Amino acid sequence: MIRLGIIAMAAALLGTGCVRAPVRSSAPPALRTVAIMPPVNLTGDELVVEGGSLLEKYVLDTPRATVPDILAAEARRQLEARGVTVIAADAPAGTAPELHLELRRWQPDAPFKPTYIIVSLAASLVAPDSRRVLWSAEHPARPIATPGAVSVPNADLIAAAKVVTELLASFGAGE
Repeated sequence: MIRLGIIAMAAALLGTGCVRAPVRSSAPPALRTVAIMPPVNLTGDELVVEGGSLLEKYVLDTPRATVPDILAAEARRQLEARGVTVIAADAPAGTAPELHLELRRWQPDAPFKPTYIIVSLAASLVAPDSRRVLWSAEHPARPIATPGAVSVPNADLIAAAKVVTELLASFGAGE
């Protein structure tokens, strides 16, 4: 009976030793230049922020903007504020590491005056020559508060700024 208990305890300890918490962020390399690739939208929705209505499209000629567009623009703004040079995604291959954003979920809590948006977003920095991942971070699905938002597009802007700030918090930490 004691032997069976020892075997069960050893199995339990070995089993827990194999279970690891998911990696949320890896250490980034020191960078001076990066190319931001067009974000991949896996939500199944267009997520139009601006320029999607008939009035905006045909009368006002408003340029179309989507949540992936504002995520890329926010990443550019924040990286440039840190002194990183951001080059065009279509720059010659091998010029700079590429920042890839993958939008997995973007769901406002209400169609009018949303108080939060549930967001799941991943980022990875990929070496252009070897395609090796140099850095990665993940924002698992959870609400991002959008205080003061009066519309979904307004909430989209607030949530984009917050989630990109969280994702890029460890970016450049090794510099």
